[in-house]
Amino acid sequence: QGWASTPLLYQHTMAAALGIRPIGVGSLLCGEPFCGSGEFATELKVGRKRTHRSAGGPFLEQLTQSQHLAKNVEAARGVIGQVLADFAAQCQDEQDQCKQQGQQVTPQRRARWDLYLDKDNLQLCAANLTEFVRDHPECRSRLLTPQQLRFLVVLQHLLAEDAADTRRPNTARRHNDTFEGIITEAGVNSQLIKDAHRSEWSIEGRSFTMQGSAADGSGGSDRRQVIKAFQQELVSELETYLLQFCKQHGLTEQATVAFMQVVTTQMSQCGLANLDRSSQAAKYFVSGQGLEQRTAYNISSMDAGDSGEALKLSLYCMKTGFTQYHTEESLKMLSNPETAEDCDAGPTLCEPSSILYQYATLRFLPYTGADNSEQIECLVIDALDEVHLKHPEGTK
Repeated sequence: QGWASTPLLYQHTMAAALGIRPIGVGSLLCGEPFCGSGEFATELKVGRKRTHRSAGGPFLEQLTQSQHLAKNVEAARGVIGQVLADFAAQCQDEQDQCKQQGQQVTPQRRARWDLYLDKDNLQLCAANLTEFVRDHPECRSRLLTPQQLRFLVVLQHLLAEDAADTRRPNTARRHNDTFEGIITEAGVNSQLIKDAHRSEWSIEGRSFTMQGSAADGSGGSDRRQVIKAFQQELVSELETYLLQFCKQHGLTEQATVAFMQVVTTQMSQCGLANLDRSSQAAKYFVSGQGLEQRTAYNISSMDAGDSGEALKLSLYCMKTGFTQYHTEESLKMLSNPETAEDCDAGPTLCEPSSILYQYATLRFLPYTGADNSEQIECLVIDALDEVHLKHPEGTK
């Protein structure tokens, strides 16, 4: 069976083969600490070496945790500041270019500018992300590198922004996602339906995939019919599953639609794009005749402790079989006439055993706010960003 039907087994196998481990994240958007279930704790232990208690006992352990936390928060402040500054610079460049060229500005682009070019909004984002880092238990257990912190905070920020967007009026939305459905009118992100046949899926243990099916060898109208049937089966099952979850939690019709939109947005190209924007793997542009990209989504229920039951979504993108790659730096040099002649025009060669791997587990929890409004709590509880490039002997 594939990853979609046995995610934990697959992740353990991959971690053991690659010598890597996920980064566990456990904090809520509201800043409260999160205590994971037994399954969550197991996931966090992938590849983690067991250490002995120190001679100083619990007090020294507590002191060490406090030191790790202080250093991680201090490092995170710099990472968060740089991340938000980069987003602001991108928006400023877009705004200047639009003014120079007289381009019409879409409401989505203007809303994005309002977020990153407003000092108060940036300060609020920075405060929320700092609390996110401060409260997750991994920051107490060990020191994280700036690259790991960046992956986590960017991914959490993009997840929170996507979720908040579903509650905004159309004129204030920062994305132009559309929603449709088979059982519902607008419960499923349209991109999920469009790309359904390209990924592997698991809904509470039930697998859906077109990989290796008879449709791979067919073409024309026959293949289109098979894809359409697969889309309808998958989407109907997913809608039924999410509707049942929302009914069990007593969500109103409006909150149910919002919850479904939040979850299915991350189960689409949008979720993969968030992984890509957050990761170091996105810096490598791979190619080669044997290139294979696998994407998978696994959704299931999970115990959220005193908060009750939540939904857990695991998603990953893995690229293998490529034999060459470019980086952002090499592409910039090739595109610049002044440097193109002086640099090696070809891509860097690598072995087909090289791997780019991005993985995350997200948690979605509906709850009632202090003002009795229906809210959706979204957080990253596990993440992994790995680049393994193996170069032929005698090359880079």
